Amino acid sequence: MIVTVPITVLVVLFAVSNLDEVTLRLRPFPFEMTMPIWALTLIELFVGFILGAIVTWIGDRKRRRDARLAVRRAGELEQALSTARRQIVDLEKKLGELRGQTPLPAV
Repeated sequence: MIVTVPITVLVVLFAVSNLDEVTLRLRPFPFEMTMPIWALTLIELFVGFILGAIVTWIGDRKRRRDARLAVRRAGELEQALSTARRQIVDLEKKLGELRGQTPLPAV
């Protein structure tokens, strides 16, 4: 809300101050369109934003892959740690039985 309101105000002020029309021609295509300058500028900004987001998303794929692998590896290590802790408890119980003592508290 804090960012949206000032941006909306700026866009409205920009649109009100740029009401002239401009003709857009895409050569060599036989295409011609007349539109207000504010609409053309906002369309260009929107297209630029989308293209920038796509480039950033594609460029960030290695980091996303590394994060996904790190999460998977952390799960594997947590499972191995849990197994090791259970083995320690079992071995401490056996050691306590062999010594005729009570087992040590679990870690």
